[in-house]
Amino acid sequence: MGKYGFLRRPKWLGLLAAVVIIVPSFFLLSRWQLSRLDERRHYNDLVTNQGAAKPVPLESLLTAGAPTSTVTDQLRWRPVIVTGHYDAAHQVLVRKRPLNGTDGFWVATPLITDSGAVVVVNRGWIKVSGAATSTPHVPAAPDGVVTVVGRIQPSQIGDGPQPPDMPIGQISELDIAAIGGQLGSVYPGFVELISSTPAQDSGLQALPLPDLTDGPHLAYAIQWVLFAGVTVAGYVMLARREREYEAELAEERALKKAVAKAEAAERTPNG
Repeated sequence: MGKYGFLRRPKWLGLLAAVVIIVPSFFLLSRWQLSRLDERRHYNDLVTNQGAAKPVPLESLLTAGAPTSTVTDQLRWRPVIVTGHYDAAHQVLVRKRPLNGTDGFWVATPLITDSGAVVVVNRGWIKVSGAATSTPHVPAAPDGVVTVVGRIQPSQIGDGPQPPDMPIGQISELDIAAIGGQLGSVYPGFVELISSTPAQDSGLQALPLPDLTDGPHLAYAIQWVLFAGVTVAGYVMLARREREYEAELAEERALKKAVAKAEAAERTPNG
């Protein structure tokens, strides 16, 4: 059978089949992580390049009443400026929005612009206080005419009807149609506040820019390649150990045969 003839045994054929399946899977996972890295870098470029632009009037980039699909990557993070007055009566809190490891809410308040169109402003973050079903005290929005500088963000879409036990004034997603649609013509994206004149209460924390590092994707991609290499190396190492074991058994069998043959020769009478 040769030195590696044992590899044709069912056990070793099964192990080889496992290696043939596992190794390509690890390489596919590595490629997936590299694609995630590309997406992360593209996202970081959007934040860095578009977020550094000079603020322009909101109406120069978005059209009130347009579909939410018009808020593309080319518009996201673009700084805009808009003037109007807040409609605090229709303010809502967006649930489960952690910041720096602490759970909290986004405070979303419709702003009625000078033209009568509505833009939803994410005024910032406030931490959870008390039970999950309780509503924290939210600093009031500035009265009168307010000028807001903020970043364009796409509307979020809810998965379905709000849970029946949802506290009044709280929602699960920042869906601009659900918040401002009943007030009139609404802009298709919301504005994430950077600053306002007059300034709002310091009790709300402005949302920071996201983490702009590459994240762990490159390390994970390398890790999956290493796992593939370890799998192949492990199979080879096991095969070599099995070959050495088979060789030792063959030597023992040969030695036993030689001893038995010698003993038989001694017991056979001469002549």
